[in-house]
Amino acid sequence: MYMSKVLVFGHQNPDNDAIMSSVVLSQLLNQVEFMGNTYEARRLGPLPAETEKLLAETDTPKPRMLNGIKATAKPQQVVLTDHNEPGQSAEGLENAEIIGIVDHHRFGDFSTAAPLHIMALPWGSSCTIVTWLFGILGQKPMDAQAKLLLAAMMTDTLMLKSPTTTEFDRIFAAQLGEQLGVDPVKFGMDVFMSRPSGSFTPEQMVGNDIKLFEVGGKKLLIGQYETVDKSRALGMVPEIREAMRAYQAKKGADGIVLCVTDIMEEGSQVLLEGDTAAAQKGLKIADEADGVWMPGVLSRKKQVAAPILAAAE
Repeated sequence: MYMSKVLVFGHQNPDNDAIMSSVVLSQLLNQVEFMGNTYEARRLGPLPAETEKLLAETDTPKPRMLNGIKATAKPQQVVLTDHNEPGQSAEGLENAEIIGIVDHHRFGDFSTAAPLHIMALPWGSSCTIVTWLFGILGQKPMDAQAKLLLAAMMTDTLMLKSPTTTEFDRIFAAQLGEQLGVDPVKFGMDVFMSRPSGSFTPEQMVGNDIKLFEVGGKKLLIGQYETVDKSRALGMVPEIREAMRAYQAKKGADGIVLCVTDIMEEGSQVLLEGDTAAAQKGLKIADEADGVWMPGVLSRKKQVAAPILAAAE
């Protein structure tokens, strides 16, 4: 039987969930020899510090960079994790054949020429869906896989505090925690604290976790910088704003929103640059010099992107 090599990858500026979902999903699909193919995890940007540490601790090979997909006679087959929008995906995605998606975000500007496998659920993490797929395919995660999955679930749900968290996230987190002999929330906080937060530059605060959205015919970047103490970041607002403007210009976007999310205080300081009329309308805030504190706002997907997109309809 002819076997195709299928590339599995998450979104640009990958976070823990984007990397771990592609890494562990590719391992799972190889374990069950799914559709007779081989699956290789790739990445579309630098590894987050906590991700690199976890991969090293579990002796898991780092996924190689994917710099783009070229047009070929037989299109490269791919599986997307933690995203589905072309603007957030690999350069040259139009040259690929998408055969699968595992995601927990909205679907936007998306179509395929042929049917495909889609596992899209409104859960708190793509890795929660991957954990569920283990059971669907009659498998149990190995301890190393369980550790990678749990780490991503905890960071993506902000230790189960995010409003995107569902009962399914709590159930699967408890199962993985029991397997590993750890308390999921404490384990997640240890993973989060392994981030070198004190050494982040304004450019990293802006660009390390940011996504592009089409909002009312305009391009809007929405980024999030998570911390356990926002005071350092708020002491650098002029430098952060300069980095926001530079990133917006580099990406050719119309506007940019940055959420400085404080996990301990459970809220976000929101900074705006460029054309952010839709963001101001959707979030019901103004563009203030030091940003606007929005208590309870922890989720970019549900509490920031969703109301902005709704305001532009």
